[in-house]
Amino acid sequence: MVLIFFKILIIICLSISIISDFSAYATCTETTNCGADSSVDVFPDITTGQANFNTAHGYHNAGMDITTGDANTVVGYESGKLIFTGSYNTAMGSESLTSLTSGDSNTALGYRAGYSNQTGSRNVFIGNLAGSNAGTTVADRLYIDNSATNSPLIYGDFDSNIVTINDNLVITGTFTDGNYTFDTNGNVSDLGTIDSGSITSTGSITSSTTLNIGNANISESELETIDQVTAGTVSANKVVVVDGNSDISGFRNITATGTFTVDSIKANTIIDSNGDTFLYKDTSNDIVHIGSESMLFYDSSTYGKDIMASSTGNVQIGKNATDTTTIVGDLIIEEPTEANHAATRRYADKVSLMATTLDTRLPLYGNKHSLNLSSASTNNEIAFGLNFVGIYDGLHLPVDFSLGSAFSGDYNMGKFSLGMSW
Repeated sequence: MVLIFFKILIIICLSISIISDFSAYATCTETTNCGADSSVDVFPDITTGQANFNTAHGYHNAGMDITTGDANTVVGYESGKLIFTGSYNTAMGSESLTSLTSGDSNTALGYRAGYSNQTGSRNVFIGNLAGSNAGTTVADRLYIDNSATNSPLIYGDFDSNIVTINDNLVITGTFTDGNYTFDTNGNVSDLGTIDSGSITSTGSITSSTTLNIGNANISESELETIDQVTAGTVSANKVVVVDGNSDISGFRNITATGTFTVDSIKANTIIDSNGDTFLYKDTSNDIVHIGSESMLFYDSSTYGKDIMASSTGNVQIGKNATDTTTIVGDLIIEEPTEANHAATRRYADKVSLMATTLDTRLPLYGNKHSLNLSSASTNNEIAFGLNFVGIYDGLHLPVDFSLGSAFSGDYNMGKFSLGMSW
């Protein structure tokens, strides 16, 4: 970097020497303003005592526009042509600082160097087209390049004293500031404390004790926990890092003393703290088991309906006599086949209809026997009954009797009665 600026200084000195040679052939205005141009008055707008120590060489259409600016030096076609009140500017190269009017202390070296600057001050433009698109008010900047780019090879900010290299910086020898050294192999020694933003290294970074990053003090053993970690896989004595889908696998046991909150848990078996299975999914049959002597839940996607059953064959709803059970919606039960089975409405309707058809009325008009067929229906159910009724009075003690049989669907009912009259 020092060598670059040394070369720049040599160029500026040679340029001043050339300007001095030109002055031998120059014409002067007000004694201290001198220039050589194509048979025109170089400084036509300067009046007595208004401007001093200006130097111009090269073609400038109708001369320079300077009126009150001091100590400006311009060399080249139309270079610094529009400087009006600006002072202490140096322009060397065709059309360098051509747009400048009132800016001060600018230095431009090269074709159209600093071309767009109009009022900015204290800039340095070096190279063909260097800073030519930097803007009309750019100030306190350094542009070194051979193009009009706004990201020149070397960019400087004089306000903050920062130089930016917009590409690689190659040092072929040893670079040192007296405290630390960069050798030709890319190694840094005696660096001490690094106060930096990002640090990129293609080799190893070695510390004899610990690595301090901000307030974090990281030891070797701690760094080993993040060495050779595979995202998405749990490894012993290593940190856990999820993969790109935020997934992780390989945990053995997880113990939580507080609340464990997740959106979903993927597992076939969940075991309690005593080692007993209290939740199990039989994936082959699509059945969920709850409890060690478990309740079974069959999924409707496989069985057409959700089914609840017991592995022991016994299910009880409620524990105490005071418990109540509320069912919302339909409760569908099978037709009763045993004495302790619950009755459906259909069963109750059929039983009541069969009882209704069992007619035991005595014969009419003094007859001693009757046979009748009867039927009854309700709620889309129907029952039929066949009844026989008789009277016997041979013992002078009238006796009546009746036989009846009724049926409804798969159900049937019979009746026999015997009576005496006196």
